[in-house]
Amino acid sequence: MPGYHDSFFKQIFSDKERAIDFTKHVLPPEISSKLDFSTFNLENVSYIDEELSEHFSDTVYSCFYNQSQIRISLLFEHKSHFDNNLPYQLLKYMVRTWEYNVKQKENFIPVIPVVLYHGKERWNPGSFQSRFKDLPVELSSFIPDFKYVFIDLSDYSDDDIKKRVFIAASLKISMLILKNIFYPEKLEQALNDFFALGKIFFQEEKGLKFLEIIVKYLYQATEIETGRIIKAIEPVSKKGGEIAMTTAERLRQEGRLEGRQEGRQEGRQEGIRQGSYNTYFNLIQNMKKNKISDEDIAKFINVDIDIVKKIINKELVDIPLHLLDQDK
Repeated sequence: MPGYHDSFFKQIFSDKERAIDFTKHVLPPEISSKLDFSTFNLENVSYIDEELSEHFSDTVYSCFYNQSQIRISLLFEHKSHFDNNLPYQLLKYMVRTWEYNVKQKENFIPVIPVVLYHGKERWNPGSFQSRFKDLPVELSSFIPDFKYVFIDLSDYSDDDIKKRVFIAASLKISMLILKNIFYPEKLEQALNDFFALGKIFFQEEKGLKFLEIIVKYLYQATEIETGRIIKAIEPVSKKGGEIAMTTAERLRQEGRLEGRQEGRQEGRQEGIRQGSYNTYFNLIQNMKKNKISDEDIAKFINVDIDIVKKIINKELVDIPLHLLDQDK
């Protein structure tokens, strides 16, 4: 995933108040009502190995549950694109947590995975058992399965986020920007309204530090002009406008602002690749339903038969360049 999305996510949820606000509103009420948020604590232990680091940002909070010494570990993760192996990755992460419990000779800690998705396409990653195709019912009890909380920001309207879902202004602004980050024209037009949510918060030192995080993310993840971002901030915080200017200058000196165009091109290519995958996934699945052979499907769309078989099995594959060119 692009580093700036991952970095922004970590900075949002490294703040305990925002993490608590998010947790209260996304977990089932029967669970969140029993969490002792006075014990909410950001873990400083990493359960990530080199392999899992490609998928997870390792943002974990723990707290006591139901006035007992049972600790719940909340894994916060984010995805900006499809990943059909998500349930498997979550299971591996949970096992890493329990391996740590074994090494520390402590009781196993329940883990509640929470995944925040903000990609353009609708996505239902399904359960771990759904990764097994044509699984006979009598074998299902031998396959480990678990629940996780999956939040697709496209399920919420901007108005929901602004008025009904979250409490903290910083969390509302963060979620609105994440939700609209792949729609730059809409995001640019809405910036004034989004920043207006933090008018009081931006008068505080903490609010100004958060504003710098937001501004940096907008510079790195979009092509919105620096002047447009500054104009959206200045009506709610004069100091914030100055921060936007100094942040832009610092990034320019570091050579990171000029590289936005190259980064955006990579992002567009990723978008083309994802869009192409979805297009050919639907096409191949429909042809398969009509009992067309794998060989004939491969000939029809001019790809290797191995790619056809992987897509039929709902595996994510790299779309050949000649197909990407057709989608441009």
